[in-house]
Amino acid sequence: MAMKRNGKSPASSDSDEEVMFFKDVSLGPHETQLRFRLIHFWEAPNPVKKTLIGLEMLLIDEQVRRFFQK
Repeated sequence: MAMKRNGKSPASSDSDEEVMFFKDVSLGPHETQLRFRLIHFWEAPNPVKKTLIGLEMLLIDEQVRRFFQK
């Protein structure tokens, strides 16, 4: 999947595929797509040891977006 010029990945628009929301995620294999928006990405490197201390991501799905757009 190629990146767009604005840094966002294109989402497939196939309407026949089942979409899963975060509230529906469970253990095990699924034949669905999880669509989300990456709101915040932060990583904390340790410059002395040149290792990664931590990684944080904030993701929201379409149900959360619709809630806040009302």
